[in-house]
Amino acid sequence: MHISRLFHIAINTKDLTRSIEFYQKLGFTLLVDREVQNDVVKTAFLVPTGYFRMAHMRIGDNEQATVLDMVQWYDPPTEDSAETPVSQHRQGLTRFSVLTDDTQHVYDELSAQGVEFLTKPQSVQTSEGGWKVCLIKDPDNVVVQVTELLPPKSQS
Repeated sequence: MHISRLFHIAINTKDLTRSIEFYQKLGFTLLVDREVQNDVVKTAFLVPTGYFRMAHMRIGDNEQATVLDMVQWYDPPTEDSAETPVSQHRQGLTRFSVLTDDTQHVYDELSAQGVEFLTKPQSVQTSEGGWKVCLIKDPDNVVVQVTELLPPKSQS
């Protein structure tokens, strides 16, 4: 078996246009936006419909970078989920992370644009280094972690 890289992260959305606009604020570029009608999708992805609109988005120009694969299902539409983001202490996938060199700047800039944050920037330090992170709630309650890598604290 040969697995080479993480290809995409799938996010089901109730309003794909709104989600595209949100992720563009985070610096993602739209690569693909199209409607699909193909009943093979029902069997391949264990869903009740083969009619949907999908978008691929990525950060940067690296064609090997992980892609966001966002889908708005039609007939039946994307099902409702929890009214709040999944607990970050719950088993399973709870969030995905984007990398920045200035978490505070991202927080300040996006807060001014009305983006809803779940946490303010916090530094978590270990002897090997650390992270300055904050959590954002996307329009469909997916948690996005904004991460700045911190060097190890110097030994005094």
